[in-house]
Formats: sequence, structure tokens, C-alpha cells
Amino acid sequence: MRKLVGVLVVLAVVSMVGCMPGKLFVEHDYSYEGQFKNYKSFNFLECEYIDSTLLCSDIQDAIRHQMEARGYRVSNRSPNLLISYNIFRSDLRFRGYQQPVIRDWVVREDDEATYKRIDYNLDEGTLMISLIDAETYQVIWKGYASKMMRNPNFKNNYFKGIVRSIFDQYPLMASQK
Repeated sequence: MRKLVGVLVVLAVVSMVGCMPGKLFVEHDYSYEGQFKNYKSFNFLECEYIDSTLLCSDIQDAIRHQMEARGYRVSNRSPNLLISYNIFRSDLRFRGYQQPVIRDWVVREDDEATYKRIDYNLDEGTLMISLIDAETYQVIWKGYASKMMRNPNFKNNYFKGIVRSIFDQYPLMASQK
């Protein structure tokens, strides 16, 4: 009888683990055209997630917090960076790149650095944040998190942790020039 109870407990634990949400996948890539040493201000492009303005404000507040923690300031007049973000409603194939660590590249600005293409299959609910050079309108950094909607404890403030995980990939501070 003891063995049967033990086996049932083990089976219950194994089946619960199989139902748990997948680990959040977070990645980023950046453009070698970015002038990372010169950026000090930002503003947002309009939110395109039409289902919930509350969701937009939660994500935007979390991004603002991360940018300000890095020394960037919000500017309504001539920001250096524009920020776009989107939640993809279906699975998507996405082309990312394996590159030198961004902090190392910014220090050296190695003209010989190369991109290695990586194709990802990202899940429904992927949050993508793009930093865009306001002068050239070129995306200079993109961070994304997939598998975020699989969390059974999903709440609006859940995005603070997701956005923080994405910005953990962006260790740069604002220019002090």
C-alpha cells in the first residue's frame, strides 16, 4: 500500500510539472548603426494594442521606469529615441541575430563585427520592444519575450517583470553629453 501511495504521489508531481507554463524566453538584437553613446532622451510611439488601453499604459509605465533607471529622460520635444512595443497575437517566425555583447560592442564599435542569423519560433503573446533612432527612424535595438501569456497568474502588473526581463538585455546608460 505504501508503495502504491508513493507511486501515485510521484505520478501526480510529474503530471503537474508537465502542465506548468514554459520558461519565459527573452532575447534581443541590435544594429551596428546605432549611436548608443549619444542617446539621452526618449518618447513613445502610439500603442497599437487595441484590446486594452490599460494594458498599453501598464507596458508603457514599465518601459518608462526601465529607461529612467538607465538615466534616459522623457522628452516631448526632439527625443533621441522613439519606443515602439507590440504584443503579437499569434505564433510567429522571427529572424534574430547572434552578436557580440552590446556593452562590449559599444565600447569598441568594431567595424569588423558580424551578425549570425538565428531564426526563432516565437509563441503567441510575444512582447516586442523596439528602440528607434528618432533622426534616422532605424530600429537600433529590439528586445522580446515569448511564452509570457502561458503564466496562469497573469495580471496587468505582470508586465513589470516581463519588461524588466527584456531590459536586462539592455545594460546601457544614457549619454551624459
